[in-house]
Amino acid sequence: MQTLPYKVAAFDMDGTFLRDDKSFNRPRFQQLLTTFRQNGGHLVVASGDPLECLLRYFPTERQDLTIVAENGAQILDANREIFVKTLDHQLAHQVINYLVHQMQIEPVISGHRQGYFPKDAAKSTIDHLAFYYPTYELVDNFDRLPDDEFFQISFLVADDKIQPAVQELTAQFADRLVVTPSGNGSMDLTNPGVNKGQALRQLLSKWHLQPADLVAFGDGGNDVSMLQLAGQSYAMPNGGLEVHQVATADAVADNNHDGVLKTIEGLF
Repeated sequence: MQTLPYKVAAFDMDGTFLRDDKSFNRPRFQQLLTTFRQNGGHLVVASGDPLECLLRYFPTERQDLTIVAENGAQILDANREIFVKTLDHQLAHQVINYLVHQMQIEPVISGHRQGYFPKDAAKSTIDHLAFYYPTYELVDNFDRLPDDEFFQISFLVADDKIQPAVQELTAQFADRLVVTPSGNGSMDLTNPGVNKGQALRQLLSKWHLQPADLVAFGDGGNDVSMLQLAGQSYAMPNGGLEVHQVATADAVADNNHDGVLKTIEGLF
């Protein structure tokens, strides 16, 4: 048996664990996963992406992984759903109505069953979104919501419009909604109290562990809560200012050079 430096290692996917071409060093990862599992540890994928998208990366490893999807609104442990937190349906309708009619933004809705995209979106946009939502439906009119429960509402915005959009939506929906830039011009609207840090706090409690037992990696705003929670946290060299301000160190390499895997291996 090997002594693990941390019982739990949690990492974001896009810009953190995954290379820009969405690949990762699978043999190296599988060796690390085996080491953690054999020594009573846990590897946690913590992403804003939908569960269906995340599972495609780990077709043979899902039984040995914990997956925090939808920025913490859905948790899968050992291939079993153990937590779900969706938006209040009335609030979702109000938010979508405001985006469409006041801000002229057609959103993407992440449902428990599938994703929902604007029908008149450009084909390139739909193709891009379909990568993250392998199962989806095109919506004619957002005035009538699909029959589903919703984890989060997202939309794309130009970089210079991010802060004005955050301010407007925060002022409009105050304590009922959290507005988080998640990278690449994407904005996520989620339930207050639902974030990666809170999801990891639940998991640590379930496993009778403490934040000191956790090491975490991230590159964007939606990673801040888990970086703040972790006993040891690493910002990716390619990450934004907000993660460098809260992380305790920088990963030894960026996402395109196995930064997460190399850093964890260096801890042994």
